[in-house]
Amino acid sequence: MKTIHSIRTRQTGLTLIEILVAMVISLILMAGVLQIFQANRQSFAIQDSLSRVQENGRTAIRILTEDLRIADFWGCRSQDIEITDNLNSGGGGYVDLLTNGGISGTNGTGTNPDSITIEGARSNGIGVSAAMPTTAAVLHVSSGAGLQQSDILLVTDCVQGDIIQITNMTPATSNEIVHNSGSAVSPGNSTSNLSQIYDTDAMVFQARQTTYSIINDPASGEPFLFRTEGGVPVELVEGIEDLQIEYGELVDALNGDMRYVPADAAGLNMDQVRSLRITLVAHSTATNVATSGDGRLRRTFSSTISIRNRNP
Repeated sequence: MKTIHSIRTRQTGLTLIEILVAMVISLILMAGVLQIFQANRQSFAIQDSLSRVQENGRTAIRILTEDLRIADFWGCRSQDIEITDNLNSGGGGYVDLLTNGGISGTNGTGTNPDSITIEGARSNGIGVSAAMPTTAAVLHVSSGAGLQQSDILLVTDCVQGDIIQITNMTPATSNEIVHNSGSAVSPGNSTSNLSQIYDTDAMVFQARQTTYSIINDPASGEPFLFRTEGGVPVELVEGIEDLQIEYGELVDALNGDMRYVPADAAGLNMDQVRSLRITLVAHSTATNVATSGDGRLRRTFSSTISIRNRNP
């Protein structure tokens, strides 16, 4: 009897159903991976924006604090120094550094930010190295580094002071400050004679008027904290959208009573302002990191600043 052997071929490969199941499982796993990636990406964007907002807010507070606390500095702590303005009030670009008493500001209407303007001298003074023979003589200083023609200066011996403009100076070769009258510079000096003869106990400081405000950058449209000196605005910190300022006025010297009010408050005497309370709002430049509003993160920063030259 003949035995018949049949050889069955084993199945190889995958069926269509198995392939479809594998694809579905792969898609589910891929969706999970993409979801985790997107969540991590969004979390990184939020943390990065938050870090930038914190850094910008703190930087703006630090800049304002360092500068505003030396407002109304005129070479000495006393506010009783008699200062003579020798600048030509009719000259181009003239700024009256004495009228505002060292501090002034505007209260922004509606949602507009406030601004603040301070006058005074920079804290790094230069010593006078020789007595002036006459009130119109040049000023000899120990170092002319950083000074140049057209700079506005304050010369003071802590009893009296004069505001002048340098009409001629070559710091690299000379430490002599010329302050002639005329039109060599603008606004120029109305007279070359100072109020007194200054000796070696006097100091020379750069005088300045500085305004801090919030302005939108023309290119990006982003709000910046700006500092303006000599009519030239300079961007300092981006993303600062609001600045609110209250002025701490001493209303009772005997009891030390204070009130904090905006710049346009009735009866506010800026000469009696002893401190400033500033509040600013910083926002993120990214617009997809918050779930409400315009999608920006925002943080509020506050600080109370004591004006050193008006406090004991």
